[in-house]
Amino acid sequence: MILRSLIILILLTSLSACGHLDFRSKPANQPDVSSELPKRSPLPTPTQNNGLPDSNEQLEVATTPIEPAPVPIDLLTRISRGFAFPAFNSRKTSKYERWNAEHPTYLSNLFARGEPFLFHIVEEIEKRGLPMELALLPAVESAYKPNAISRSKAGGLWQFMPATGRYKGLRQDWWYDGRRDLIASTTAALDYLEELNKMFDGDWYTTLAAYNAGPGTLQRAIKKNKRNRKGIQYQDLKLRAETVNYVPKLIALKNILNDAARFRVTLPVIANQPHFVELALPGQIDLHKFSEQSGIDLSELQHLNAGFRRWASSPDGPHRLLVPLRHYAAAQSSLANIASAPVVNYRSHAITQGDTLSGISRKYGVSVHAIKNVNKMSNSAIRAGRNLLIPIPQANQGNNSITASNAMANGKRLNANGDAKLVHHVVVGDTLWSIARKYQVKIGELLSWNQLSRNQILSLDQKLTVFPN
Repeated sequence: MILRSLIILILLTSLSACGHLDFRSKPANQPDVSSELPKRSPLPTPTQNNGLPDSNEQLEVATTPIEPAPVPIDLLTRISRGFAFPAFNSRKTSKYERWNAEHPTYLSNLFARGEPFLFHIVEEIEKRGLPMELALLPAVESAYKPNAISRSKAGGLWQFMPATGRYKGLRQDWWYDGRRDLIASTTAALDYLEELNKMFDGDWYTTLAAYNAGPGTLQRAIKKNKRNRKGIQYQDLKLRAETVNYVPKLIALKNILNDAARFRVTLPVIANQPHFVELALPGQIDLHKFSEQSGIDLSELQHLNAGFRRWASSPDGPHRLLVPLRHYAAAQSSLANIASAPVVNYRSHAITQGDTLSGISRKYGVSVHAIKNVNKMSNSAIRAGRNLLIPIPQANQGNNSITASNAMANGKRLNANGDAKLVHHVVVGDTLWSIARKYQVKIGELLSWNQLSRNQILSLDQKLTVFPN
């Protein structure tokens, strides 16, 4: 009995071991039974079982995670992602936040005005690695109006004072105002902000206050607080109301862009792409004619190129034109037509006592009709102290006459009428009267050529342009 039980136990152990044998390499004469096995059901489609496999089925398919396609961001989102100013808490900020939230039309109009300029501004800020809050500075300064002029004569998107503009290289004359030029003024503004930021040890809030009130004002306020052992941060300083409100206005806009939903504000969607293209000009061009040829609305063209103060670009440059991206092809074609047309240069004539339109036309060899047409005059009446633009075709300029931007003849610059251009350096004792007498020109002409007023005080070594008769 014991022997039979032992034999049965050995047999059972052998059968159990056979169940663990690996049959992956089968004998050649063994039939392939895989075709007789039931096949695995295909993976369910999204519409089957809510897109999930059967719970009894074990999937053995290795899947690689699919990266979602990048979602293009709009320009205002790009701006908000670049904010870097430290936290700023102020009751005034809350006041301006509430005001903006209660006036959503103001915000939509504000950024609609800024749309043509913002992409360029953002690109320039990013190139320098500056905080993106600076892209909102023109909103506070000018509400993104390139032609804005303040009561204190600050001008352009970035609201440069005339002297500060000249200090940063922004030319201002009868034809052109660099403070209104998007390209030139943005470069100058960012240069100036970087300069101020170094001056105030990297404190951006003090930098902004200095941009608004002037660095001298901030330095005096800081020195006064140091003497009185008070704080020297922006919020510690005693400043005029405009400067005190300046930073909170900007921070309020920043906070709304950061979290528009919290303020229940719907911001416009601005494409994160260029709005305009730069076209190189062959020289001075008539903006009205270019508008007609290219089909670009004149007001839009002037808005993008607000630096040009007249109906034509400046004869002294910059020789470039900003045109909407959608009109690029037509603008190129129009520019080719302009480049092949006869060149017409313009000269500004300061009207003096005794001048007549017929006398001016004889002086420059241009018809009265042409002068009236260029100056949009309905009659022949002219007034002393004002200026007339005189169109001077290439044919009238003579072989020795070339444009002022590239002329040199006998060592002297020539203007569009072939007159020698001299530069007079003011010395001790000089007056407008003595300079005019020296070169046998009229005081009114000196004033016109140099954009001076009659009560202008000359400074030592000041450069004056003179076209001797």
